[in-house]
Amino acid sequence: TGAGAAASLQEVVANADPDTLGISKHTDFEAFTLMHQSSPGLQLQPADGDGAWVDAPDLAPGEFVMIIGDMLERFTNGTLRATPHRVLATPWERMSLIRFNGFES
Repeated sequence: TGAGAAASLQEVVANADPDTLGISKHTDFEAFTLMHQSSPGLQLQPADGDGAWVDAPDLAPGEFVMIIGDMLERFTNGTLRATPHRVLATPWERMSLIRFNGFES
């Protein structure tokens, strides 16, 4: 990773309880996040929607979801909005490769 970037491999363990979230609703502090997931579970809450949660698309190898973060929302004066997202608890284990991207100070 370069300056202003960090990467991680995140694991969400299997949990069959439908009332449990793997990771609760949040936005990312950085400018944007690139993420690839091994299986479904990521949900997004689009700013132009009615507040409903939308499943992230299935990804082919080499494809990533780009999630706008708080820093980019501030730099664009709200033209681009930070995307609330969460991860559902699933009965299967899932892995995500995540790269957080910011700006050098």
